[in-house]
Amino acid sequence: MVNKTLDYNKISLFNLTVQAKEKFGNNSGTASLLISIQDYDTLNPYFSQSVYNGKISENQLGPLPILPEKILAKDGDTGINEKVVYSIKLVKPTAYSNTFLINADTGVLEVKTAVDREECPYLLVGIQATQQDNIFKTADAVVLVTIEDVNDNHPVLSQSSYNVSILENFPNGMEVLQVTAIDKDEGGFQGTFILTPADSPFQLSQAGILTVRNSTLLDRERIPSIHLQVTVKDHLPPYYEVHSTINILLLDENDNSPTFRGTSYKQDIFINMTAGMSILQVAADDPDDGINGEISFILAGGNEDGYFELDTSTGQISLKRVIPLGVNQLKNFVLWITAVDGGTIPRSSSVPVQIFAVGDSRPQFIQKTYNVSVEEELISPVEVARVEYESLNPHIPVRFQVLTESATFDIDVNGIISTKSKLDYESQNNYVLNISLSDGNATDYATVFIKVTDVNDNSPVFGITSTTITILENKPAGTTITSVSATDVDEGFNGLVVYTLKGGEGKIDIDTSGLILLEKELDREKQGFYNLTVIASDQGQPMLSTALNLTVIIDDVNDNPPVFSSSRYEVSVPEDKVLGRALLTVSATDLDAGANALVKYRIFSQQPPTSSPVFLVNLTTGQLSLSQQLDYETIKQFEVEVEASDGGQPSLSAKTLVVVHVLDVNDNPPEFNRAAYDIFVFENLQKGSPIYTFSVTDKDEAGFSQGHFIHNSTSFTVDVPGILSLRNDTELDRETTSGFTLQVWAVDAETNGLSSSALFHITVLDVNDNNPEFQMQPYSFAILEGNYMLGAPARVGHVTATDLDEGENAEITYYLSAEDGDNPYSIQQDGTIFVNGYVDRETKDKYELLLVASDNGVPQRQNFTYVSIQVLDVNDNPPQFTKAQYLANVRVATAKEGVPVLSVSATDPDVGNNSVISYSLMNHSDDFRINNHTGEIILSSNLDHITADTVVTLIVIATDHGVPQFTSNASVTLYLLVNDTSFGLTFDSSSYEFSIQEHEKSGTAVGSVKALTGSIAVQVVYSLKSHSDKFSVSDQGDIVALTRLDREEDDLYSIIVEAVDSVVPPNTAVALVTVRVNDINDNPPVFSTLIQTELSAPENADTLDLGIFSATDLDTGVNALISYSLQDDFAGMFHINSSTGKLMTKKPLDREMMDSYELKIIATDSGTPSQSASLVLNITVEDMNDNPPVFPQISYSVTVKENEPPHVILSAAATDEDIGYNAIIHYTIIGETSSFHVGELSGNITALQPLDYESRSQYTFILKAFNPGQPDLQDTANITVTVEDVNEEGPIFDKPSYYQILLDNSTAGTLVVDINARDESKGYDEGIFYNISGGNSEGLFSLSSTTGVLTLTGDLSKQTVPLYYSLMVTATDSGLPPLSTSVKVSVTIAPINISFPVFSEAVYQPAPLSEKTLPDTFVVQISVLYKLPVIYSIVSGDGKGYFIINSSTGIIRTRKNLKWEDFPVIFHVQATDSSNASIFNEVSVIVEVTDENDFPPVFPSSLLEERLEENLPATQIVQLKAQDSDTGSNGLLTYGILSGDRLKFRIDEATGILYSTTSFDYEEEPTEYQVVIYAEDGGIPEKKRGYCTVVIKIIDVNDWPPVFDPVTEFSVNENAPVGFIVGKITATDRDTGDNAFVLYSLTGGGGNIFEIDEIHGNIKIKNSPDYETMNKYNLTVNAVNDKSAPFHQATTHVTVLVIDVNDNAPVFAQNSYSASINMINPVGAHVITVSATDKDQGQNGLIEYHILPDQNFSPFFLIEDTSEGKIITTGNLSRSGEIHLTVMAKDKGSPSLNDTAMITLNVFDNRPFVPRFNETEISISVLENTGVDYFIYAFTVVETLGKPIDYTVVSGNEKGPQL
Repeated sequence: MVNKTLDYNKISLFNLTVQAKEKFGNNSGTASLLISIQDYDTLNPYFSQSVYNGKISENQLGPLPILPEKILAKDGDTGINEKVVYSIKLVKPTAYSNTFLINADTGVLEVKTAVDREECPYLLVGIQATQQDNIFKTADAVVLVTIEDVNDNHPVLSQSSYNVSILENFPNGMEVLQVTAIDKDEGGFQGTFILTPADSPFQLSQAGILTVRNSTLLDRERIPSIHLQVTVKDHLPPYYEVHSTINILLLDENDNSPTFRGTSYKQDIFINMTAGMSILQVAADDPDDGINGEISFILAGGNEDGYFELDTSTGQISLKRVIPLGVNQLKNFVLWITAVDGGTIPRSSSVPVQIFAVGDSRPQFIQKTYNVSVEEELISPVEVARVEYESLNPHIPVRFQVLTESATFDIDVNGIISTKSKLDYESQNNYVLNISLSDGNATDYATVFIKVTDVNDNSPVFGITSTTITILENKPAGTTITSVSATDVDEGFNGLVVYTLKGGEGKIDIDTSGLILLEKELDREKQGFYNLTVIASDQGQPMLSTALNLTVIIDDVNDNPPVFSSSRYEVSVPEDKVLGRALLTVSATDLDAGANALVKYRIFSQQPPTSSPVFLVNLTTGQLSLSQQLDYETIKQFEVEVEASDGGQPSLSAKTLVVVHVLDVNDNPPEFNRAAYDIFVFENLQKGSPIYTFSVTDKDEAGFSQGHFIHNSTSFTVDVPGILSLRNDTELDRETTSGFTLQVWAVDAETNGLSSSALFHITVLDVNDNNPEFQMQPYSFAILEGNYMLGAPARVGHVTATDLDEGENAEITYYLSAEDGDNPYSIQQDGTIFVNGYVDRETKDKYELLLVASDNGVPQRQNFTYVSIQVLDVNDNPPQFTKAQYLANVRVATAKEGVPVLSVSATDPDVGNNSVISYSLMNHSDDFRINNHTGEIILSSNLDHITADTVVTLIVIATDHGVPQFTSNASVTLYLLVNDTSFGLTFDSSSYEFSIQEHEKSGTAVGSVKALTGSIAVQVVYSLKSHSDKFSVSDQGDIVALTRLDREEDDLYSIIVEAVDSVVPPNTAVALVTVRVNDINDNPPVFSTLIQTELSAPENADTLDLGIFSATDLDTGVNALISYSLQDDFAGMFHINSSTGKLMTKKPLDREMMDSYELKIIATDSGTPSQSASLVLNITVEDMNDNPPVFPQISYSVTVKENEPPHVILSAAATDEDIGYNAIIHYTIIGETSSFHVGELSGNITALQPLDYESRSQYTFILKAFNPGQPDLQDTANITVTVEDVNEEGPIFDKPSYYQILLDNSTAGTLVVDINARDESKGYDEGIFYNISGGNSEGLFSLSSTTGVLTLTGDLSKQTVPLYYSLMVTATDSGLPPLSTSVKVSVTIAPINISFPVFSEAVYQPAPLSEKTLPDTFVVQISVLYKLPVIYSIVSGDGKGYFIINSSTGIIRTRKNLKWEDFPVIFHVQATDSSNASIFNEVSVIVEVTDENDFPPVFPSSLLEERLEENLPATQIVQLKAQDSDTGSNGLLTYGILSGDRLKFRIDEATGILYSTTSFDYEEEPTEYQVVIYAEDGGIPEKKRGYCTVVIKIIDVNDWPPVFDPVTEFSVNENAPVGFIVGKITATDRDTGDNAFVLYSLTGGGGNIFEIDEIHGNIKIKNSPDYETMNKYNLTVNAVNDKSAPFHQATTHVTVLVIDVNDNAPVFAQNSYSASINMINPVGAHVITVSATDKDQGQNGLIEYHILPDQNFSPFFLIEDTSEGKIITTGNLSRSGEIHLTVMAKDKGSPSLNDTAMITLNVFDNRPFVPRFNETEISISVLENTGVDYFIYAFTVVETLGKPIDYTVVSGNEKGPQL
């Protein structure tokens, strides 16, 4: 029965031996029972993995890749292995339940609905495997699905649009808003931000922060809002973009001052004024918004007497109280009105309002009589005198009038008397003028006596007026041309005549006698005539001269050859051109004249030449024509050389080339290059593909380029230039149509084209487009197993495949293959399958082969099917025993007949009868037999005849039942045991010593041990009791290494080997095996990680000791001997001691040549092969200040335009090869410090004032660059500043204004006036451009732009009254930039029959006068048109008598100094008929006076230096005060900043106080600012400025604490000497000077061991450290800058590791040890464990234990493991009693240190008492049949030691009674 549940999956077969035994006897029998367990469906299926992982990209469909292996489930019942069906049990999230599909048979999981990672990045799919026959048997597994991201989402901006408001003028760099974007894809948004437009005032960082880029563009008044677009772009394809708008509203800042409307405010009030009356209203505008634009008015000045009041809201000015005025009294009030806006910080502007209070008018002359003189012949008007008068003019106009001599003299409104015509001393030399002054109510009179003085007024006169002279052009120099003569009627110098000549151009001149001579040869072709002007001048004062015009005509000589208009002519002519037609005309000209210039033409040559000329040329016209017909196909181009000759004597000639291109005409039909074409084309040609390219030629020029093809095929197309192609809708199929023939016509033109044709024969070639096809699928065959490798292959079967293609494409090749590579079959190309290998059914009973049929086409096409070959069994396997040898022990004493001894078993892999086995013995045995079915060996006797241990060997034969039969043998060894097996077990040696090289491969033999037994039947098994992880021992006692041994890990192994025999109970024995591991060079040198590799060294030192850099090697002996070298010593710069590793410099380091070195130290051991290690040192060269600053140029030249405001004119930066503080460069100017300034640190040179070219055109000075503290390290550069002249003044007219009166009968072209202007030192009209800029709307006048002559453009019409024209003429110079000035031209058109004086202007308004105008200054000339002389007088308006008028000339001049507040003055001038006082006319003269702005503001100094501490809030820096010598508004100054950082500084416009607007940071910002301040006056019409440059130096304050550089751990060997530098700590302070001075100190632990250099930060050894006392120090380093308050301190923590050196020997825990031990011990018996300690660490602290050798006892003991102190025995001791051992503890340091201890052992004799017989061999004879109890022998022992002795018969008496 079954005792417990069977499990097929654990054991599927039981082989039981059943014994049948007599119940009451000892006989028994056995039988073998084989129980085969049938599997029962008890287990569920199971998956190969409980959790699978799958990954797939989002939006992707298809199979899901699975890791770590594909999904697989199996039936748990392996014997049944029922098929399982896969299904999906669940999907989480459940919304994706329909996303996956699993193949029920294969378990392939497929994604059928795309998954969006952004919605679901992970899914869990539960899958189930169900047994097909039982749905309740299932297994579950989980698939974790990861959805991988693809870039399928657009970025999303946080807002669709952004709206933000900021103040206009928002500062640069300030943040406006932040744009954020998100992206649902993995990693979020990682793209870029783009702002458009790119030139907006804003910029957008890649963090999305919008900041101001250019605040100057943020002007609300110009652009109230700004609209931007932000684009965010993805960083991965397809680079999605999204956009959003940014709307920025600019809020108003009060950045505009109010602006007054109009340019000036003036008002007159008269004596009839009343209090409260309105005077005028001022108005102002402010473009700011809201309250910033609300304006109020303030009466700021000028109302000290309180006459006026102002409405602050409307700007209305009114009279508060009446102003008292006297006779002719005029009071001038200038009120300053200020307009103030409503801003928080209000802005303002001011305007002057001029109010004149006019009193009672009573004009009168100050002087009643005048005596003056005037020269004759002066062009009128000439100022004769100026009368002084008092009046209220121009507020109440006055009028002057000349009462006598008015035809000759005139007086203007200013009282200036001037001539009206030239005076002639010879005609009249005295005049008496009566003049009057009147304001219309009151009149006053005065008399002027005028004397005329004589002048030089006669010019020289020539005897002739003009003449023409001829001369040949080849006349030599010195030839007389003609002579002239002039006379002067004046006397003396006035009549002395001197001649000068103009127009001779250096070739013609005149001598003092008037003889005109030829100076140089003439050339008529360059100049055919000369217009000479001979000037005869007298020597009077002023000099007078007369000009004579002469014309010199040059006659020609033939000195010029003809010249063709072109050196080369080209013409194109059709080949069918009609003969005689003109082709082209060549033209040559001759610079000579007459016959010398007459040109004739002929053909000189023709290329290529022809038998008769092809071309003709007309002799006189040069016309080229055809004389022969052209042929393009024969000659395409002619070159004709034409000669032109003149008619001179001798004749001169020239040649030109005419290139004639012959143009083609279509006169040749196209030609195919063949009449017929044979074309071959493959049937797989793509639709529309070209098939064949042929050529069609046409002898005409265009060839066949304009032609086309016609053909008769529907399958093909023919395209120009000759491409035969398959139509786009046609495919070829050779199997359907194998060829085509078509005819193609070539036509060379669309219309009237010529044509020809050709035949095309097209053969369709086969391509491999059909697969081979099998006749049957699949194929099945069968074959007997066997070796078919010998002899002819055996036929298995035949297959057939066909192919519709032809040729090689239809030739089929067969391939037969197996997926597993096992294929003993081959196939012939006729389809016959053969077997030609070894086929073993037991190995493989069925072959599934892949049969491939391939054609030989290209590309090759294939088809496949499967061939199944069943292998039939043949008896080819002999039976195989389960063991090669069988062993058994048989106790003879207990052996019984019929008792089984053992069973043998064999198997046969064949099937059927071939696998049925029978057993037999090869040789007959009397003692044993075998069961032929079961293989059981049974005793045939009781073995009574066996008396000694005997070995019996039986050969068992196993035979199968196949044909032929196969057999196999097995040896059975039976030990028939008679003797006792209690001999015991012992090794042949108690200890063994072996050696092995380290790193030998696993399995390397170490040595062998052997244990001895007392019987052949006793087997021994060996095992290791120690180090079994490193070694193993075989059953034969062979010891091998299991792993590669590392000597450095352990160099000695003590192994205890135990031997166990097969006796029951077993005996054991142990032996000690010592294995020594020999060193190989397997360890490279190693540098310590604690070595400092970042070093610094000062430059310029001769020799430096950089330290010792040593390595260690774990090997021993020569393998550990290290030498040192440098990979690169940098040309001998560095040296290392090869033995010690000491590194030195051999040459001074130069940081400027190389600032750092990467030095590689190589440590190489002496092993074979050698090994090495490297250490890279980074050596930074510390800078020393050994280089001066250097300018890149030794001199600089810069050009500066004059009058430019102060600015940086040159940046001359020097460089210094040093670094850090040593490279700080300061600049200074040597010389010219008053005109220029250099930035102390920047090197920027600034002009301190505008430069003046006229004052100085060039400056030279020296710029010095130097290191602070090292002034001898310096460089200089020569600076040359050239001042560029600029065009400062416009043209100057010769008159302040022009007047002219024309009669109405004047005609077109009449000269009106000649306007003359000049520019600086040039002559009149030179470089001047004139134009009428106003007043000529009717186009009545024309102005010469170069001469300034103004003329009429048409005839004037008759007038009844005068017409007045006021023109504005502008003159522009040719300077850069061009400047212009304008002058007023007054033209009066008067009727011819006028009966009263007509003034040249309706109102005279001369240019304003300066208030500094001197008396007797010309103001204006009054002129009239009248038939008789008139008398000019000021009749009214000049109440204060500022002006006088010349009664005859009308010239008005100033009488006295002017007062600006009395003007403007309007007075009246009267022109009176000199013979009839009742005939007169009056005109108004308006004179204005301006307050002249003479002086610019001047600062006391053009350069100021101020100091400003950093971190101060906005504060006052300095007050600047400028002086202006002008008065009034011209002296009223306002201040402003011209250049400099306006965001950081401002200036009060009124006070000149310069403020900072923010705090400064010395460390982060510039330390020096140059601010150019200007002071501007209120000058009219031009404001003037003065400048001062303020250099503001930011002063450092101690506002930064020291900051330590990063600190790594330092290391130092213990026992390092005092003063040794462990490392350097560096702290930097961003301040400068004393504020940056850092002192170092140490606090905390380690203060007794370490100290720090308080200046340099070097940590040094104060007392040598001891590793064993403390191996790690945490130091606190303080850095303090305490030279200036406030003090700042910083701390850092530094770890110093103390590196152990071997300075401590091991120390035993006890000086001596004692223990007790037996004398008899097994090998490896524990004796005692000693222990030592070593305070050192690492190798220095690793301890090895050794027993010191002696002659007596040390061989009996052993250290089991040298790293432990366990002492064991090597076997039994030689004696008992007290013995002594010395044990040594040795460390692994270098050099090694040790300690010893004494061990005293008490040895007890524990040898057991073993009775020994007196005799070892006893032989006794006893007669048979001797009775029971018969005495045979008495045994005795040597000694009993008082112990009872028991005697026992151990063996040999098995058949006798028990004794």
